[in-house]
Amino acid sequence: MNRFQARLIVDIPSERFDIEGLDGREPKVGDIVDLDQGFTGEDGRQMILVYCHDATGKALYQAEVYDTEISS
Repeated sequence: MNRFQARLIVDIPSERFDIEGLDGREPKVGDIVDLDQGFTGEDGRQMILVYCHDATGKALYQAEVYDTEISS
């Protein structure tokens, strides 16, 4: 993994990921995700917008994850 990727370490609730318009599948624990942008969630906690791509580079999903839900 490079410094702009991380591994999902928990299941992401459906209200925090989007597969519409992508080649879509739901996030799975162990997925390698590309980190995009950090922001503060509605609850005041640090969140990160992430994307998961397949081996050919097609986007599978985007998700909003807490920094505690990924590992570098």
